[in-house]
Amino acid sequence: MKAKTIKEAILISLEDFPNGALARDVFQNILNKKIFEFNKEAKTPDATVHAQLGMMVKKGDNRIKRFKINNKLYCYYLTKFSANINNDENVEGLSILTNNVKKIKKDGFHERDLHPLLCAYLSSLGISAKTIYHEESSKKEEHQKWLHPDIVGTKIVEFDNKVCNSFFSTMNKEESIRLYSYELKKEITNDYDLKRCFFQAVSNSSWANYGYLVVFDIKETLRDEIERLSNSFGIGFIQLKANPYESQTWFPAKQKSLDFKTIDRLCKINKPYEEFIKLVVNVVNANKDFIQAVKNELQGFCDKLPFKDDKSIIKYCTEHNIPCSEENEC
Repeated sequence: MKAKTIKEAILISLEDFPNGALARDVFQNILNKKIFEFNKEAKTPDATVHAQLGMMVKKGDNRIKRFKINNKLYCYYLTKFSANINNDENVEGLSILTNNVKKIKKDGFHERDLHPLLCAYLSSLGISAKTIYHEESSKKEEHQKWLHPDIVGTKIVEFDNKVCNSFFSTMNKEESIRLYSYELKKEITNDYDLKRCFFQAVSNSSWANYGYLVVFDIKETLRDEIERLSNSFGIGFIQLKANPYESQTWFPAKQKSLDFKTIDRLCKINKPYEEFIKLVVNVVNANKDFIQAVKNELQGFCDKLPFKDDKSIIKYCTEHNIPCSEENEC
């Protein structure tokens, strides 16, 4: 049966899933059975189906329902199949979904899959960010986990007026560049993990002007303790969202002086970090006639941002099993 619209295709596809299905299964079934012919110029038809499923539920379409599985992923089903649905977040008993859910629980997503999301958020704040891979450091160093951060960043302080900007950079070279350190975690579920991760961020950010702990999945009940730790140690806190531009800085980091002994040590053991610092120095010392070229070189060295629009964000999260919030409909 051929569908004229994506909505019709979704309803037809869901007929084959009396126990419900993930959005990607609905999309794949549409392709396999040739229920709907997508525009050949459409780059992310899977994301379109995903978004349409969420929109149907959100607008109250009484033909379709959903429930959460595996934390924040959704299972969609036709209302007429409601009697088949065990509306429990533990869906081990759902025969059709069992394999998919087990795969998600087993594989999930890697912490580093979150790096592009964080870098996109930082870019919106005017911060250029670079992932620092621990495995690229000298093997002679022990406890590297507590030495350097997951991501480093820099922000060039600039003013609109060119004369003022030139005057500021001349008089305050050290203040014209700010360095950031980020420790990124997938989730923190209890007070013990919070303190362990927080003090890892303290240790890994001693070299920078600003240090942050960034967490994707954090319990709201820990907010008061995060605030206490942030006030005591000056480490900021960011809650990262699947839509990176909706991420929230709960508590800003306190500015501190650079620790050049730690910078020296990090430069010795990690070449990418050393190159990052070298490019920052080039920006600080650049002649005004070449400043833009030097900035471009620094930007080119930093992590590339793979997101052109919201659809590309949804596609990335779907491909990497990164659960999205209900509001994002990913």
